[in-house]
Amino acid sequence: MKLPEEIVSLLKIKEINDTAVYLATSSLDGDINLMPSPYTDIYLDEYILIPDLFAQKTKINLNENRQGLISIVLPTSNKNVTIEGSCNIIQWGHPAKFRFYDLTAGDVLEHWGNWTGKENILDDDNLAKPEVFAQRGVIIIKAEKIIYN
Repeated sequence: MKLPEEIVSLLKIKEINDTAVYLATSSLDGDINLMPSPYTDIYLDEYILIPDLFAQKTKINLNENRQGLISIVLPTSNKNVTIEGSCNIIQWGHPAKFRFYDLTAGDVLEHWGNWTGKENILDDDNLAKPEVFAQRGVIIIKAEKIIYN
């Protein structure tokens, strides 16, 4: 499902406090994990990319259940959008031809590249150094259902 332009623009975060994005995953027995992320990207108009910033519980859940849900909260307007779909992780070190739907790991990781250079995602007070985390990989969710709230 192609993401509407309004959602694409929401996911192209320009400043760290613009939009809050949350990824929810669940194990088969219902153990839910909610992971916030201020960093996102879009790939081929239907995949949402989120950096793997030591997302251990997310990885455990995705090993059992490849479904995810993203909630995009707009703090200034009290609106949110929920996107549901199949979810996976592509990490540096995966074979370049590793596939997730019509994606290959090599293409996704090449697109992802140095994600910290794509947008100004840090403010002067943020002490995190995303360059250290960039080599871990990318969490991908394929947009299959969009709910506006």
